[in-house]
Amino acid sequence: MHSLLTDLAITFLIATIVGYLVERLKQPAIVAYLIAGVIIGPHIGPQLVTDTQNIETISEIGLILLLFIVGLEMQPAHLISVLRKVYIAGTGQFLLTLASGLLFFTLTGYALSANNLEALYFALAVSLSSTAIVIKILADKAELDSHAGRLTLGILLFQDLWAILVLAIQPNLASPGVVPILIALGKSVLLIAASFTFSRFLLGRIFAPIARTPEMVIMLSIAWCIAVAGSAKLMGLSMEMGALIAGVSISTFPYSFHVNAKVMPLRDVFLTMFFISLGMEIPFPDVRYVRPVILLVGFMFAARFLIIIPLSLAGRSGLRNAFVASLNLAQISEFSLVIAGLGVNFRHISQETLGAILFAMSFTSMISSYLIKYNHNIYAVFEKLIIRVGFSPSRNGNTADVPPKQRGKRITILGYHRGAQALLEFIALRRPEIIDDIMIIDFNLETVRELEARSIACYYGDFGHLDTLQHAGVADSEIIVSPIPDLLLRGTSNAKITGICRSLNSDAFIIATADTAAQIPQLKQAGASEVLLPYFETAAHLTEVLLNLTNVEKEFAGEGARA
Repeated sequence: MHSLLTDLAITFLIATIVGYLVERLKQPAIVAYLIAGVIIGPHIGPQLVTDTQNIETISEIGLILLLFIVGLEMQPAHLISVLRKVYIAGTGQFLLTLASGLLFFTLTGYALSANNLEALYFALAVSLSSTAIVIKILADKAELDSHAGRLTLGILLFQDLWAILVLAIQPNLASPGVVPILIALGKSVLLIAASFTFSRFLLGRIFAPIARTPEMVIMLSIAWCIAVAGSAKLMGLSMEMGALIAGVSISTFPYSFHVNAKVMPLRDVFLTMFFISLGMEIPFPDVRYVRPVILLVGFMFAARFLIIIPLSLAGRSGLRNAFVASLNLAQISEFSLVIAGLGVNFRHISQETLGAILFAMSFTSMISSYLIKYNHNIYAVFEKLIIRVGFSPSRNGNTADVPPKQRGKRITILGYHRGAQALLEFIALRRPEIIDDIMIIDFNLETVRELEARSIACYYGDFGHLDTLQHAGVADSEIIVSPIPDLLLRGTSNAKITGICRSLNSDAFIIATADTAAQIPQLKQAGASEVLLPYFETAAHLTEVLLNLTNVEKEFAGEGARA
């Protein structure tokens, strides 16, 4: 016990110090955790932590809690909807990457025989992306529910299913057969059916008596997560997939939001340990790893863009979402490391092959944290490049998803977030005839389809770009509203958007949104006619409510005294 406490104290201390320095440099937190793992680990640093098993156990809990919370946020109907929309990319990405990877690594000199499956394991490694890294960073950016986020998540879910199949047939990879695959599929279906059946008919009755005791709800929910994850392990499946199934199976319960809020901080602590444990496993750099790591990383990046983008476009996703999803998935998975580790035990590959995969995974984990953080900025650069060579993404994408060029409406709303949604609802109640004078610009395809279904004028595109605003006809608008605060904007700001709109339309009344009062002069200088401060407006309204309540209480007290 003393060893565990000492190791945890050292781990958190180093992670805090490195995290503080990385935060000051405005770099992704995952980079800090990987560096902390290298410092305290047994291979490169001063070996501050001797028993790595303690850290690995805690990190596995973090990964399980992560998938459980993801499941809580995805109701069954929504999960099925996500998988149905990305089945082309989800199915084709793994199979095409695996097939082309086998060919590539065989041609570059790696073995593929009954005694040495090096090329196969390299191909498997680059076919899977990291669920933990992607979901963590996208959740921090509030992009999990964007179209690109759902596309990314759907492909990740398919990859996890493929990983389960690989783990099921891995002992027989030297001579694979149909029976192990069918057995793995049967086990997965059985676990899902049993979990949902138990949840529907028994778990609800167990929750009912303790619903008024929040602590008991949390304890029972975590117990359910552990039970399903443990059952998955006993069946030879992935514990992480079991945790996901556990979350989805109770996502329709009214307690799921409470459980999510309470488990989230606990998950973050354990998940931090997961990334630290990855850093601890990075071996000492050796020249023999250079060639395989370069090939692994290079092929992985090429495969993500050359395979995911065409498949996503075939599945009716726009170029922006396909490109951003490819960036989001540009890393090697922790599942790849698990599969490679088992491959060493089965004598399919050598320890050196495992080391190369570990180096590649560590490198791509660090790079990916930047790629996901700046995914929309990178797409903006990519878009400019392809426009220069004569390709217009707005015209050559999926024409079924992109509205044709049109004259602008009297009122243009930039982005259909919660503020715009509420604004539209109020207008529909107070002045429904104005709806016909409104056009909304948004680059979420599902938003565009939803608005089209409601017969509301909309335009698919990035409202932070000059060409989008030109094609949408902003120059014809009398009123332009930018309702999304900078905190939620990616790759642009209200000041930039306001400046572009003003350059296109010198007469429009432009309403911009500020996060703080200090931004008002900047927005006014950029051309804003009116600046909204959502938090200020909320505070002003609450003040009026409180003053009214206070006055009522005083009047009531006065009447009581007179009586």
